[in-house]
Amino acid sequence: MPSSGYEREEDQTSSEPLLEKTDTDTSAISLRRYVVAIIALVMVIAVSVLISTLGSEIELSNSDGVCKQPAIRREWRALSSLERLEYIRAVKCLSSIPSTVCNGALHDEFAFIHRGIGDYSHEAAPFLPWHRYFIHIYEETLKQRCHYEGTLPYWDWTRDWADLTQSPIWSATEGFGGNGNMDLPTTVGDGRCVQEGPFAGLQVQYYDEDWNPHCLSRGFLTGEVQDHFGAQRLNSSAIAAVLDEPDYYKFVLRLEDGPHLAIPIIVRGDFLRFTAPNDPVFILHHGQIDRLWWKWQSRDPEARMLAYSGPSRHNSSIAAQLTDPIEMVGLAPSIPVSSVMNINNGILCYEYQD
Repeated sequence: MPSSGYEREEDQTSSEPLLEKTDTDTSAISLRRYVVAIIALVMVIAVSVLISTLGSEIELSNSDGVCKQPAIRREWRALSSLERLEYIRAVKCLSSIPSTVCNGALHDEFAFIHRGIGDYSHEAAPFLPWHRYFIHIYEETLKQRCHYEGTLPYWDWTRDWADLTQSPIWSATEGFGGNGNMDLPTTVGDGRCVQEGPFAGLQVQYYDEDWNPHCLSRGFLTGEVQDHFGAQRLNSSAIAAVLDEPDYYKFVLRLEDGPHLAIPIIVRGDFLRFTAPNDPVFILHHGQIDRLWWKWQSRDPEARMLAYSGPSRHNSSIAAQLTDPIEMVGLAPSIPVSSVMNINNGILCYEYQD
């Protein structure tokens, strides 16, 4: 029977005599063993230091899972002039950095992922947690890639319901520019190219399901049509009725199909389809949606902080669970829904200022 390759050296037999080792060979072997031992020791120390460092960072940021110094998200009008301009600078920066996820820049990634992945959350339980995580990723991208040191603002459109188009959010000097140029041909979503303000001439890469390079476009509704959507879905009494809904999934549907949907219908252009993050105002719009969810949760934290029900995804018959993953393929790691139910816990650490 042939011998096993795993037998000890002293148990193996050979017809050839063993080579004798010289003093030089022995010294070389000893030296090599010494060098290997030193390298191994250095590697162990390096790994230990790395683990210790990472542990310190986690402990300093949120060691016990409760955020101690939450960032304060404020309404756009509450920001100083310098703060508004700094936020706009950071947002514009995203368009200057090439994407590794899609054709285009970092700015295009958010429209690409919202259309390709995020549509499963609409008309379903994950609508609110998915977008809460989405705008958190956006905020972190501004900070890490564009050196933004502020917090994510929101747009309280209940202040502008009488005429949404007159909101300071559309300022050409300290806002996101206004309507598309009505003298130009239509582009997408019955909109036209925005030609005033800091995002004039912004080129975006996607519209709905297609790769469709075009200018950032808007096409404001006016007159009775805007009055209908503004008055019926965005005024204080309409929002109060939404917040009075005690059931989570019914609250989601009333919020999504009411005030949430009114904004793209009125703004149109890029806002009108799932590639709506082409328009930088989308993030502030969803900051407001997230704020309303937070207000709803805050009315009864014990019952509502983890309230989560409805279909697990659009047109699904499977019930949602807190362990379901929030999918962000290519943009960020998938995490369980439970990770974002509380804005003062886990990966989140912020509050809203009214």
